[in-house]
Amino acid sequence: MEKGTTIEIRWHGRGGQGAVTSAELTALAAMREGKYAQAFPSFGPERRGAPVLAFNRISQDTPIRIRSGVVKPDIVIVLDPGLVTLINVVDGLKPGGALIVNSTRSVDDLKQEFSGDWKLAVVNASAIARELLGVNIVNTTMLGALIRATGIINMESLTEPLAEKFGARSKSNFEACNRAFKETAQDKITTTGPKKQKSFQAEKLPRWNELLVGCAVTDVGNTKRFCTGDWKSEHPEWNDAVCIQCGICSIYCPEACISEQSDGYFRSNPFFCKGCGICAQECWTKAIKMVEGS
Repeated sequence: MEKGTTIEIRWHGRGGQGAVTSAELTALAAMREGKYAQAFPSFGPERRGAPVLAFNRISQDTPIRIRSGVVKPDIVIVLDPGLVTLINVVDGLKPGGALIVNSTRSVDDLKQEFSGDWKLAVVNASAIARELLGVNIVNTTMLGALIRATGIINMESLTEPLAEKFGARSKSNFEACNRAFKETAQDKITTTGPKKQKSFQAEKLPRWNELLVGCAVTDVGNTKRFCTGDWKSEHPEWNDAVCIQCGICSIYCPEACISEQSDGYFRSNPFFCKGCGICAQECWTKAIKMVEGS
């Protein structure tokens, strides 16, 4: 880092993926190097699977006074590959900045999605996390990609923050971080060449005089309007050989998106299901299994 500069980072993730923890660990590692650092989250719907933001500011030698959210980041990190097509993750990213994405796609393939003067770094963090941690939680894994692409902190500086945060599990998290560091692929994105055209739906909230008295939710079924079915990282699958058609899953579903089919078995509506897994937890016969993917 150059003296007198402040690097701003924006983390895009989903509730439960650990974006906030990533930001905290980054700040702690930076402070152990004698730098000034901030880490703070920005929540919308506070539930597992919902898009969340977290931010860092890191300065080599200058106290950081600003406390607002990061709108023009130097670095953008995307923990969930599905967010690339759902929201404009590069909004405000400064020229010369870095975009770091968890994806199964190659750098050459993914860079066709973007147009700008940035570095693109890609790593299949989900595969690494599943193999080394046993879960698809990629926060510590993506720290390795961050270090590889930017060098904003040193790998060794994460040792103590990881130990304090994860205790006995810190070793596997550090291994995942190191593995991502080695496997992160990088390339330059340019402003030239064919790019896929993308459009993002702008959120239009009702005016105060358009709200009903005592009611801030104006549309029934607005989970579809806000694409909340896309929040899930897992979806339920039914084993009809075990299912006794009791319907307890539909009773406990917080979105009321599980309904009885014509054959008497139950299924969820993918446009509304957020993948919370409550149906699988409440199923008496264990006929429901949560499976990765939407």
